[in-house]
Amino acid sequence: MGEVVRKFVGAGVAAVLVATGVAAGTAAAAGDPTFYFDPVTDKVVAPGEGWVWLSPGSTGGEHTGEPDGTYVYAISKKALTGGTWYGGVPAGMKVDPTDGCTAKAGVAGVYLCDLKGWSNPAPEISAASTTADMATAYYSLVYVPRGASIDAGVKEAQTAGAKPITSRRAHATVTAKTKAHVAKNTMVLSTPALPAGGTVSHTMKLHAVDKGRLSMYLTPAPGFRGWDEGELKVEADGVESSAGVDATECDHSLGEAGEIRCTVKKPGDYTITYKLKADAASPAWKLRNTATYEVYDFGTGNPEKVSDFSVTGGPAVTERYRLVGRKADGELYDYRGTGKASKPFADVELVGSSLNWNQYSALTRLGPVTVQSTGPGAVARTKDGVLWFYRMAGHGGIYKDRLRVGAGWNAFNSLTGASDLTGDKKADLLARDTAGTMWLYPGTGVSTAPFGAKVKLGAGWNTYAALAGGVDLTGDGKADLLGRDTAGRLWLYAGTGVAAKPFGARAQVGSGWDIYNQLVAPGDLNADGKADVVARDKAGVLWWYAGTGVAAKPYAARVKVGPGWQAYNLLF
Repeated sequence: MGEVVRKFVGAGVAAVLVATGVAAGTAAAAGDPTFYFDPVTDKVVAPGEGWVWLSPGSTGGEHTGEPDGTYVYAISKKALTGGTWYGGVPAGMKVDPTDGCTAKAGVAGVYLCDLKGWSNPAPEISAASTTADMATAYYSLVYVPRGASIDAGVKEAQTAGAKPITSRRAHATVTAKTKAHVAKNTMVLSTPALPAGGTVSHTMKLHAVDKGRLSMYLTPAPGFRGWDEGELKVEADGVESSAGVDATECDHSLGEAGEIRCTVKKPGDYTITYKLKADAASPAWKLRNTATYEVYDFGTGNPEKVSDFSVTGGPAVTERYRLVGRKADGELYDYRGTGKASKPFADVELVGSSLNWNQYSALTRLGPVTVQSTGPGAVARTKDGVLWFYRMAGHGGIYKDRLRVGAGWNAFNSLTGASDLTGDKKADLLARDTAGTMWLYPGTGVSTAPFGAKVKLGAGWNTYAALAGGVDLTGDGKADLLGRDTAGRLWLYAGTGVAAKPFGARAQVGSGWDIYNQLVAPGDLNADGKADVVARDKAGVLWWYAGTGVAAKPYAARVKVGPGWQAYNLLF
């Protein structure tokens, strides 16, 4: 046979692929004599939430013409097997004909939908919160070509449940299931650790009281960043079910991590077993397996279970950090670290434009901020001297809503986040007053009162035009501080981790730094485990100084990141 083109439509969107021959048994139709639709499917809706669409999943046919006719939907309170007609839906359910569909006059529960072209007009069914558990509506779909008898199509639809499903006639159900009912579907996950260079079998025991669709997929566990393509080096390696294909059908996606999927065709108890294998160089990620049992076609109560496990024996996962820039109009722009020396930051993203960040006369993060929005948070001072604390979001965005710390902070002309200076693992804040005295505000770890009483560190700090802290530059695990004086010399204050004397004697580590008007220590940018420094010159070029972890020379020669950074009046 010659080559023909078939059209498939799902959710009203057409795709085209090439096939040979014409499928046997397809229904004749006006406009396209080979037009057909896939069978409609049983659907489940949550009372009080959303709706389900009765349309077939896809339609098809040759390109000799477009379908032209009528979809006849019959909806009944009882099975569509003939005899007395019980048109309509059970109490609590509602039918919305939607555009292109109308109720047939004189016949309750029958809807006629005009089909022209590759679309799938259909009514929708929803269930009110008062709908009884397991309330069921029975529905059918029959295609009637243009010019054929609509009345004959209606009779065919009303009795479709007693006839075989064909390419132009199908039937199914819509059932309302309460959340209490659906919650009886339970899962138990077993996810032992996966050794680098080895394999492991994970299992999921499913107690299914309903048919459904099971999916399991891997993501970074809380506290771990996402991986680049090819970086995780963990693959799904087969999946098996304790039941045969008559009860379940399972597969998995290929490639890194992958997804396990099973269609559960009938209630029962099942054990799903899948294998994971890790490359010998797979980093020591902690992973989360999220299993979802999808009973609802629309609804938020589908059972979900999570289980975390580790990849063991491989290299450590290096953290990645971000740099944020504020423009004069108050918008924040986010630069996520890539861990790559050739391009230390990913493409910029806009964040926080609605939060009016230009209301602050001082703004500093208390320590490095990771790409997954973890860290000790940030503080910001409004122009009237009120200090606000921003907690980390941990997902999406960067910061949560602010919390008020207190007033009177206009006494300080510099605020610098310093990470932990006192050895208690809580982030501290340095504040320099207008007389040049430096004060330490020890962190408490309590978001509603983030700082304890201030402690005087010493005078003479007004010699510095810029301060940057919050990272370990010397390789001893203690947070250090950099200061650039008005003559352009750069000084390192090595942290001691002792509250009574948080810094050792200063040491000069550079000169000529007065060419820079912004200085930030964002964290490790090239995934070598050492904290780095970035500086913006007066022409708006950003420069990166890779950390060495050596106190005598804490950074390597500068590398140009790129121009255009003068767009920001603050980097932090």
